[in-house]
Amino acid sequence: MEGIHQIDAEAYHADPAPAPSLSSSIARVLLNQSPRHAWHASPRLNPDWQPTERKTFDIGRAAHRLVLGAGSDFDVIPHDLLASNGAASTKEAKAFIEDCRARGLTPLKEAEADAVQVMASAVADRLDAMRIKLDPARSELAAIAQVDGVWCRAMIDNAPADPRLPLYDFKTTTDASPDAIRRAVEAYGYDVQAAHYLATWHAATGERRRFRFVFVEKEPPHEVAVVELHDSPDDDADWMATARSMATEARRIWGECLAADEWPGYPAQVQVLGASGWRQQRWADREIGQPVIPKKPSADALRAAREAMAP
Repeated sequence: MEGIHQIDAEAYHADPAPAPSLSSSIARVLLNQSPRHAWHASPRLNPDWQPTERKTFDIGRAAHRLVLGAGSDFDVIPHDLLASNGAASTKEAKAFIEDCRARGLTPLKEAEADAVQVMASAVADRLDAMRIKLDPARSELAAIAQVDGVWCRAMIDNAPADPRLPLYDFKTTTDASPDAIRRAVEAYGYDVQAAHYLATWHAATGERRRFRFVFVEKEPPHEVAVVELHDSPDDDADWMATARSMATEARRIWGECLAADEWPGYPAQVQVLGASGWRQQRWADREIGQPVIPKKPSADALRAAREAMAP
């Protein structure tokens, strides 16, 4: 089973590895919440696990299909099935949506489908300008391998055949500016995702690659940004060294919890939380920026001043 496989998303998310495997999303849950949360998110450990279906994922899934040439297709909800205000709230629209999802399709309104087409065109134009080629035959490749003694899996959006080229991950966003992407990487742990994917790919293939994100905005003008996280241990701006350390820690915790079959949650004790450095610095900066307002002098001070100025 160890190696690179072309399997559909449903089979991948059900976890086809020989033993319960660590995905990047479960690794981030493990690091940001607790082993109990990670157990709950595992389709192989939690008998009540169900795949997450959210409307917010639909645009991204459809855009993946057009950009990568792989993944589930989408279908447009007929306009005459929608309510008078355009909502997919009628019995007929809900039935259409349910049927789409049962057939593995992503249901979209016509305006959403049009937006996805424009997004895909914007990505194609930007990648073409940067001479980046994404081969559809190399899209959505599942890497499955043992890393640090635990089974790991990673669904790579696109892996060019040339091992000298980076792995690519495609993401839709509301803002593809550098500052917004930096915040998104920190908030959603995309750096840990990159480290997990690279480690799993290397274990499955022996190849050492770089990793790039392709961000596209969901709203006009659908700007596109291609991003690599800084990877230079001798530089203060290095990002990936910390990400690799975090991914390694996630594997350690996962392996120990699997071996002991113990999945602790949050500690059963009162937790005293200190303020973050960011909050303290923000308030300090605000205080520095406040204008100095002189205090009203006291009655004694006014009396002393009048006496000093008396002839």
